[in-house]
Amino acid sequence: MYFIAESYTEVASMFPRSGGLVRFPQYTHGLFASFWIAWTTLVYVVAVASAEALATTTYLTALVPGLLIPGTMEISPLGYLVAAALLIFYFLLNWFGVHIMGKTNTAVGWYKLLIPTFTIILLFAFLLHPVNYSGLPGGFAPYGMAAIFMAIPTTGIAFAYLGFRQSVEFSGEVKRPREIAIGAVLGFTLVVIIYILLETAFVGAVNWSKVSVPPGDWQGLSKSILSRGPLYQLLTLSGIAVLTVFCCAVYNRCCVIPSGTGWIYTGGTARSLYGMAANGQLPEWFMYLNRYRVPKWGTIAALIVGFLFLYKFPAWSLIVGFITSAGYFTFLVSGPLPLALRKMAPDAPRYYRVPVISVFSALATISVYLIIYWSTFDTLWGVVVAILLGLPLFYMYVMPSRFGVSRSKGFVAGILYWIVLLLSTYFLLYEPIVVPYEKSGGLPLAPSYVLYFTAFWLITLAMVVGLTLWLSAGLGEEQRNHIRAGWWIVAVIFTVLPLSFFGQFGVFKTPIIPFPWDTIIAILIGLAIHIWGARSAFMTEDLKTALQRTRQEKV
Repeated sequence: MYFIAESYTEVASMFPRSGGLVRFPQYTHGLFASFWIAWTTLVYVVAVASAEALATTTYLTALVPGLLIPGTMEISPLGYLVAAALLIFYFLLNWFGVHIMGKTNTAVGWYKLLIPTFTIILLFAFLLHPVNYSGLPGGFAPYGMAAIFMAIPTTGIAFAYLGFRQSVEFSGEVKRPREIAIGAVLGFTLVVIIYILLETAFVGAVNWSKVSVPPGDWQGLSKSILSRGPLYQLLTLSGIAVLTVFCCAVYNRCCVIPSGTGWIYTGGTARSLYGMAANGQLPEWFMYLNRYRVPKWGTIAALIVGFLFLYKFPAWSLIVGFITSAGYFTFLVSGPLPLALRKMAPDAPRYYRVPVISVFSALATISVYLIIYWSTFDTLWGVVVAILLGLPLFYMYVMPSRFGVSRSKGFVAGILYWIVLLLSTYFLLYEPIVVPYEKSGGLPLAPSYVLYFTAFWLITLAMVVGLTLWLSAGLGEEQRNHIRAGWWIVAVIFTVLPLSFFGQFGVFKTPIIPFPWDTIIAILIGLAIHIWGARSAFMTEDLKTALQRTRQEKV
């Protein structure tokens, strides 16, 4: 994650632009690649508000146990109502109260920083049990190394470090470009320190007798009282006066802070839809504003899609993997981007330079690929399908408006694409593979599962490549460059999904590619993708304009 943050920091300090994560790929890799990133960013941001509503609802179960289904982490019908009410609150706050929301964010930020810091100090001072670190059955890593890697994207760890993207997204509003590096690198480092210390303190603070779980049964904690707000419950169960009083502050933070993120991302979803419409990637009516100068239909769409995510992912632990996988898909260009700019614009002013760029950039791409792969097939298949669903919008809006392709031809290709994708997903992937896997928790190694998946993979790959080439026929050389420069992102999608299916984190009880060979293969594929992505970059008109603007600003 550090390599990813470093790569973006160099580019953001070079081109301070609002919405940089979506705009930078268009500079170096053109419209096809930037569309994949823009659409995936939308998939990511639209799910965050639902995740934060679920997080707040889960913490509220400490006071209202009926919000969760007993013995699970999934919300009950009453929990659905609470989470839905929170989404409506986020919607109303964005619809009417944008200025009030902006004024509260600074105070919320300090609250997010101070409460965890005090929690770390108190847990180490009053509740430390050193035996928890290595003296229990199973030792330091009781579930093995594969489980450690799987935990990175599926339990919220990688999600917790996504905050550095805000330094890039808001870089256009920074007065001095050097501050971007300070905000991204030092801010990221501070967050790493706080979170590592917080989790270390939590592990040491677990009192097994008070949570009624056998010592060393870490999985059992998810079904204990700690499932209803772990830090809050540890402080409450301690019986120590100062901790019991402080637990109120922890509880308030756990309930308030997710909502702060939720209402921010509700507004971010609306503005992502607005930006895509402004770029010709969505219908113009996503640019309509209400009387409060807020994107009207984008805000409504954020609410509706938020409800859909609540239905599909009724637990925070289920949706966080989806968000993490989608979020890191948006970082695919983090490695090729600075390396390509070093070659195409070596003399452009850079206020921050990544050392040994060839190594750092490669590690960034490999890191992104690994985190996506470790998301598990159970999460990844849904993310991939959600990403693939967006391509018809490129056919219908981008290619006609920017490449001169017939709009009717684009609509025919888009509708055909959606029909085939939905039918193949349901009949070749979801019903024959996903449903039995979710019921059993692991499938036997049978040829039928392999055949179903292979058919789905071949059909979707042929459709993406075939329809894109069909619509690209007759385009000029410049426009063909835009298409060619985006194929490496397609390669990411269609290599990581089969590797996930057959690997350690796939659907089979006995994986065809076990750990660590699966991860080694992922590293090699990630490196190949990085080289392909870096070599695919070309001098776009957008990059020429951006470089000219940078030179004028320097003068």
